[in-house]
Amino acid sequence: MDEVAVLVLKPYLRAAAFHHARRAITLLLAGKAESVEGSPRVIRSPSRAFPLPAVIRLAVYIRKPFLDRVAFNKKNILRRDGYTCQYCNRRGERLTVDHVLPRSRGGDTTWTNVVAAACAAISRKATDCRKRPGCGSSASRSIPSSSSPRTC
Repeated sequence: MDEVAVLVLKPYLRAAAFHHARRAITLLLAGKAESVEGSPRVIRSPSRAFPLPAVIRLAVYIRKPFLDRVAFNKKNILRRDGYTCQYCNRRGERLTVDHVLPRSRGGDTTWTNVVAAACAAISRKATDCRKRPGCGSSASRSIPSSSSPRTC
């Protein structure tokens, strides 16, 4: 049943997308769509049997706006920081994500408080790094623009 494609139309009869038959049946049973054209196939359950639709029309179409921001995740933080530790400037070492101001001290999990860090540098951070000017520089701790290449 999932290999059968069903055309989904917007309320004003413009094509929206193709969905699997299972999704189309779910929309029909929930009352969110109505069948416009049937197909020769029949779907049977223990209590019901009805024709599989070939085309359905949505009762209400809600357009989801395109989010114009980059997803906040480890991969994008490492990409923003150039896969370089912000404390010791090493590349290629195992990197993780570190809070500049720890969460236990009120730091938030935001683009401006999270940096890429080498595992070895995190243990030295509390004693060495915070005393040196420019360590974990805020220049690299910015929100990436949506026009830059992104993942996820």
